[in-house]
Amino acid sequence: MKTNNLHNSQPNTDLLDKRRPIEMEERTGAEIFRFENAGDSLTGTLLDIEEVEIGGKQTVSFIFQDEDGGRTVSFLGTGDLNSKIRASDIGKRVQIRYGGKDPQTEAGKNAIKRFKVYVQKDQ
Repeated sequence: MKTNNLHNSQPNTDLLDKRRPIEMEERTGAEIFRFENAGDSLTGTLLDIEEVEIGGKQTVSFIFQDEDGGRTVSFLGTGDLNSKIRASDIGKRVQIRYGGKDPQTEAGKNAIKRFKVYVQKDQ
């Protein structure tokens, strides 16, 4: 009866000699960006659109490469942003300008945030 020996008791010194120290670097997540004041804007490349759960509710998160600081930022969608930014915009240059809260909001409801969204035209 022939058996295959999968465990070699002798270490392969060729592999051990070629090992090099592994360099590690910290990987950080996207910085949270908030549109707080009318006139706040963000310009950059839309990297991704993700669905996230916050407080038991599904919402959309947009991931951007900010052209000004070269940093990666994320921000949560709103009804207005979700209707204006599309999956087909991923990889395109996008500019978002926050116009402020809609003064016509019904009593007892959250004010609607209004945005102007500009997207790079298809070539």
